[in-house]
Amino acid sequence: MIVSALKKKLEAEVELAKSDLQVFLTNPIGVAEHIDYVATAEKKLEHLTNAEDKLETLVKHFSKY
Repeated sequence: MIVSALKKKLEAEVELAKSDLQVFLTNPIGVAEHIDYVATAEKKLEHLTNAEDKLETLVKHFSKY
């Protein structure tokens, strides 16, 4: 039950991070004037990578639960 809940949470985090990055990459005009676009995109990519890595690890090691 805990593994299932954690998996759903991580799947949601992956989707949220993907959406956030996609919106930023397609419409960066909606953000503050003097922003470092590359650094912001990289930070959003790190959120996506982190969520995907956690989900992959959970499935790899605990899918039988």
